[in-house]
Order: sequence, then C-alpha cells, then structure tokens
Amino acid sequence: MYRRLFFLFPNIKDAKKAVQDLVRENISIKQMHSLSRPEVNLEGLPVSAPNQRRDMHTKIENTLWNFNLGTFFIALFVLLISFISANYFLVMTSLLVMVATYSIGYYYLTKPTIHLNGFHAAFQHNEILLMVDVPKDQVAKIEQIIHNKNPSATEEGISWTPSDLSMNV
Repeated sequence: MYRRLFFLFPNIKDAKKAVQDLVRENISIKQMHSLSRPEVNLEGLPVSAPNQRRDMHTKIENTLWNFNLGTFFIALFVLLISFISANYFLVMTSLLVMVATYSIGYYYLTKPTIHLNGFHAAFQHNEILLMVDVPKDQVAKIEQIIHNKNPSATEEGISWTPSDLSMNV
C-alpha cells in the first residue's frame, strides 16, 4: 500500500522546484499530482487525473462506508427476527456478518485519510497542492527532502492509497 503525501505551496515556482528536487531523488513524475483551482495555470507541473480532481477516492470511500453500515443494520434486524423465530442458523449468520462489517469498518477507520474538500480555502488563495505517492518506507525521506529544500511548503498530512490505484485515484 502506498502513502499519499500532501504539500501546499504558495506559488507555482516553489511547486516546480519541489517537483524537480523529487525527480532528482528518483521519484517518478507519475507518482506526483498537482491540483489547484481551475484559474491557476499548472503548466510544468505533473497533472492530476480527472478522478483526483473530482475527489473520487472520497466518494468511493463514502459509498462503501454507507454500504457497510447498511449491511450491519440489516444483519442486526435479521438477528432480532431470528431470535424471535428461534432460527439459530440465521442468528449465527447474522452475528458473523455483523462481526465482519464491524471489523472491516474498524480497519478502514484507522487508515489515515485526507479529503480534498479540506483544501478549499487554500485553493481560493491560489495555493498549489502537490500530492506524492510513495511506498511507506519512503515517507520520511520525501518529507525531509521537501522540508530541507522547500521551506515555503506546508505539509498537510498523509493518506493511504492502494498501490494499484495510486496513479489514477
């Protein structure tokens, strides 16, 4: 699983410098994505995929969360009906489904997540968001490079992203 690092830059010049610094450190341009409001010219920066601009990761996450929650409550309802009708097979099945949905929900709630709607104010000030997808073991290295060579950058957090989706979600 990859980590997505989020950095805000006050202008395009600083963002381009950071991209160049990362490329010099063998970070592929395909692992970087830039985003700002539509009026800001991001020419020369790695482009973000349409799914990133629409924040599809958040929409998918919310849909799966709602499905998981709905499944849990349906299983709870079936559990109550099963107790009344003394159908112990359905009782056990409902309990297993509830434990599974709870476990899945807990697992994903403990994953760090950053949503792009949190950058709305920064985008209004023409700031540029640079997202960098790296394996977990390179997080400290990338943070160090950005902090040492780009003092104007602000670290905005770390999120997880599946390695197979990291380039286009």
